[in-house]
Amino acid sequence: MTDPLPQAWVPRVLNVALAVVFLALLAPIATNLGDKPTYVRVALVLLAIPFGLLALACLSSAVRPGSLGRAVRRLRARRTRAASPDDDPGTSVRP
Repeated sequence: MTDPLPQAWVPRVLNVALAVVFLALLAPIATNLGDKPTYVRVALVLLAIPFGLLALACLSSAVRPGSLGRAVRRLRARRTRAASPDDDPGTSVRP
């Protein structure tokens, strides 16, 4: 029997596929904006921004799986250190 394939490729392929789907949703919007009124253009661009950000996040995760999770953990740790009352000299009580 052969050894099973390592599964490290699965999140990469899934994230690239999701990015392609999100970009495929944005392509018709980008190509047909020219003949629309200004308020429709603004609305479509505002609607497209989250999908563009999702596509970038998926591509980032495909390049380095787990990097987004590590970044979120670093931000949370930084926030908890910044919100700690021991770090603020104005709130510490000294005898």
